[in-house]
Amino acid sequence: MKVEVAKKKALLLGDDAIGRGALEAGISFATSYPGTPATQILEYLARNFDGKVEWAINEKVALETAIGVSYTGRRALCSMKHVGLNVASDPLMTAAYLGVQGGLVILVADDPGAFSSQNEQDTRYYAKFAMVPCLEPSDGQEAKDMMITAFDLSEEAELPVIVRVVTRICHCSSVVELGDIRPQNPINIKKNPSRMIAVPSNVIKCHKILNEKQPLLRQWTERSGFNKIYKDGQKKGIVACGLGYAYAKEYGDEFAILKISAYPFDEKIISEFVADLEEVWVLEEGYPFVEEIVRRYFKDVKGKMTGEIPAEGELGPDVMAGFVKGWDKPSEPPSYISALPPRPPVMCQGCSHRDFYKSLLAAKPSFTAGDIGCYTLGASPPLFALDTCLCMGAGISQAAGMSQQGVKRVVAVIGDSTFLHSGITALISAVYNKANILVAILDNSSVAMTGHQPTPLTGITAKGQQGGKVSLEEICKACGVDSVTVVDPLDHEKTEAILKEKLDSDGVNVVIARRACIHVAKKRKG
Repeated sequence: MKVEVAKKKALLLGDDAIGRGALEAGISFATSYPGTPATQILEYLARNFDGKVEWAINEKVALETAIGVSYTGRRALCSMKHVGLNVASDPLMTAAYLGVQGGLVILVADDPGAFSSQNEQDTRYYAKFAMVPCLEPSDGQEAKDMMITAFDLSEEAELPVIVRVVTRICHCSSVVELGDIRPQNPINIKKNPSRMIAVPSNVIKCHKILNEKQPLLRQWTERSGFNKIYKDGQKKGIVACGLGYAYAKEYGDEFAILKISAYPFDEKIISEFVADLEEVWVLEEGYPFVEEIVRRYFKDVKGKMTGEIPAEGELGPDVMAGFVKGWDKPSEPPSYISALPPRPPVMCQGCSHRDFYKSLLAAKPSFTAGDIGCYTLGASPPLFALDTCLCMGAGISQAAGMSQQGVKRVVAVIGDSTFLHSGITALISAVYNKANILVAILDNSSVAMTGHQPTPLTGITAKGQQGGKVSLEEICKACGVDSVTVVDPLDHEKTEAILKEKLDSDGVNVVIARRACIHVAKKRKG
């Protein structure tokens, strides 16, 4: 008699389930730049994977490194948040032309609701733009399983594959059935200049190959089972993408459901689904990507484009409440909740950034260009210390632009990790074009806002081992700045005096406010 062996299950955070899926797929390498909600993926792999795991200096470098691993025939995972793909879009677009050898999966975590991001962009458009496959899981189990499928598809199609998740998938825990870990691919480097060198003589040929793959990709998604119709005579239907499928199931048997979790797909599945329906809804996190397609096949679609579903923020399970039998619209919050004072995020008590901003405000700059990091919270009350914040590394460029128009006493505030990510090039440009600005680099010895990950300035790797170490002062000097001064932000008198002096000085001057994040300092002391 055959004895059934129970498969092992575990309660996993969505990010951990994604990391586990990469392990089971047989990866040889994982890389990322910290960014919520994707950060914990690499942290899980750093704890559970014996192979190479590394924090890259930014998402572009991470993806380029992963592509290099793919050229060895081995499998590589590159994870990032959605705005990180903006940074990595340059190598992505061309990698789609050139193709890959070992499986390459780009895990991108979108943030509907902008809980920790500067926008709500939808990564599915990048996948369409690059003409690469995109998979979108609806829960933790599917996220784990799709990672394995994504690596297999990447090698089959010889293309990078994007797996798009959202914050609720990343940060919710669920029971996940674990599988076996596949052996890693052997190293097998195949030189192929016509498919690995993006010069004009190769590009048109590569583009033609990419175009020819598109029908095959649609056939693959049709066979995958990720896009499926659940229909039993209903007259109302929901087209549900990714996490939207979990929400659609909340409404019971009143609605037929078309689950869309793989792109690109053959649109005949849409026409088949809507054929005999009287009402069609589309539930998808992000922009009306699929809704625009559905509208070509059904006259009266209810969704984001016509206002039945909010076009901003998260969906949530009650997004259709009031339109479904037995579901009421969410009631107004109790009066005592609305009476509570607002509690916006603020910098930690004892944070040295507070002290720096007090000195900066006392120095009275004409304009303060901010950047992305926990120091961005200096824009909030009671400090109101920042005047702008756009994207990683933009503060220095914005300050330089203002100074070129004759604005005096302009300061750019940037963190140590953000400076390494994308501030160095902006600093070089400011020096080259003779800007008159003060650049304040707040060095707290970690990527503090995403969980205190180490940086090259600490010399600690993703696995907590000793790695190479670089000097912030030497980098700035090598960029050609006029001066570099290091201050302790807790020394208010000296910091204020230095800031006043440098604000009144010509050229590009750098002040490094150095003191470890209080949480990092506590860990080191322990």
